[in-house]
Amino acid sequence: MAAMLVFVCACSLGSCKNNDDYNALPGKIADFVSRYFPGQRVASYTHSGVNYHVRIDNGPGLTFGENYGWTAIDGYGMPLPQVMLFDQLPPRLYAYLQDSQQLDSVFGMERDSKRYVLTLLDSTLTYDISTGELSGTPPSRVPARPVGAAGSRRAAGMTARERGRRQ
Repeated sequence: MAAMLVFVCACSLGSCKNNDDYNALPGKIADFVSRYFPGQRVASYTHSGVNYHVRIDNGPGLTFGENYGWTAIDGYGMPLPQVMLFDQLPPRLYAYLQDSQQLDSVFGMERDSKRYVLTLLDSTLTYDISTGELSGTPPSRVPARPVGAAGSRRAAGMTARERGRRQ
């Protein structure tokens, strides 16, 4: 009786739906999810046209195409797993991220037959598949306050009088 009560409570909290969603995934997608997001539950799964959409509970959203290959992964504010980047990105693109110490700054990625587009912490990086070239938007910068602006003495660190005393 107690086991039945636990089962009913678990289903009412949604864990059965998560199991059903995971079990409904095509095999290649289920393998991808369990490899790169082990122990995490599937919050939802939908199939529309040739696309499959998977949302990990408190994690990323993934879109897969008709051949079950990923086409977009959105970390929803969380960096994507580095092992997935190593396995899924072209070697030159991964090496660039590693050399520039940005492996923990990839928050989303998309790909099609021509390019990979990565959403980084404060910029976007594009990799052209045919040429191997990298391009992107520069990191966003907070504009500096003009010297004459209100509060600029604090922004500059000290007043002219304070600078004169230090000299």
